[in-house]
Amino acid sequence: MGATRNVGSLQPGSARGNPSHEKSLQPREREGVPRKKERARGNPSHEECKSAAFQMPELSRVAATLRAGLEHHYASVDVSVVECPDLTKLGAAARGMCGSTRLIEFGGEPYAHNPAYRGTNIDVDDVLRACGMPAAGVFGAGMADTAVNNGHCGELIPDMLAGESNLSRVARVGTDRECIVEPYPSAVCGPIVNLYVSEGRNGEVVRIDVRTRIGEQPSLPQAIRDSLRPIARSQGHIGMGGFFKVLSGRIRSHVMPDYGCIGFDYYDTDTERVVRDFLQFYDHIGPDLLCFSTLWTGDPTGGDLNLRPSGEHTHFRHVDDAAQQGGHYHGDITPGEVHYLGFFNLAERILRFGDIYADLGTSP
Repeated sequence: MGATRNVGSLQPGSARGNPSHEKSLQPREREGVPRKKERARGNPSHEECKSAAFQMPELSRVAATLRAGLEHHYASVDVSVVECPDLTKLGAAARGMCGSTRLIEFGGEPYAHNPAYRGTNIDVDDVLRACGMPAAGVFGAGMADTAVNNGHCGELIPDMLAGESNLSRVARVGTDRECIVEPYPSAVCGPIVNLYVSEGRNGEVVRIDVRTRIGEQPSLPQAIRDSLRPIARSQGHIGMGGFFKVLSGRIRSHVMPDYGCIGFDYYDTDTERVVRDFLQFYDHIGPDLLCFSTLWTGDPTGGDLNLRPSGEHTHFRHVDDAAQQGGHYHGDITPGEVHYLGFFNLAERILRFGDIYADLGTSP
């Protein structure tokens, strides 16, 4: 694993439609993969951090819009603005999710699947220093770094209060295709990661309590995105981070197997696209799951950030490690039983690191 390059100062970016481009943070890279500033396939540079502002409507408007939208998805909907509870009592590392809120996106599918780029990673501590928030609360979803994870691929469930506690977990596929969940003591993330960063303070947040799904969309974060579209259309794109629990019902999830266990070619390096399903899926997972989510209604720059096309990224772990349940959340499979309770907050900005799509001159 190569050394981390220098971290410079990161100043707030410009407004919607005109992102800032600050030379700030370099991801760690596998030795032997050259860096060039020109956009050339096979030689991605990581010189830029791009930043853009999200819209920040009043939380009361966000809550009212979510309430109206989620009623099309769930039979029982209770959405309100509340003082953030102590999230450590629910299982999170930080007490709150308020103060200097940010979404972070790093990397992309080529880093994860093209053998030329495997080994690329990034240190969350470096990201936080670049943001001027070295003691921030961090949670989200991403890939584990294989060097940290003893050579294994894995679904990373980041959850940490920098400098104080790290409750992160990693889910990987065992030799019998079982799910194995283990502590992940490092702050180094793999080639794809989406994070919500804040000062970890208390403050007002949106509380969402929904149960009994009546709509077709099985994913709560996707239902939230759909419900927020009226604000996005009238005011502009918004981003959110959230922590929710699956109180009842079951979900579908996946975990990425180790590269050497896939056994067939699943990625086209010419088009930089996955062309064959290779993930290990698990059904009937839950309840008692802690889910960590980042979501956005769209790219506030109109496409320059090359954000994850799904508009959200959610990973989870069971409240009891002995249950060995964790990974990438897809949605519920028991609409009549599902019950979620969550707390979400707006993100002021999004910071984009390691945009390989810009380097390759393509899009996600």
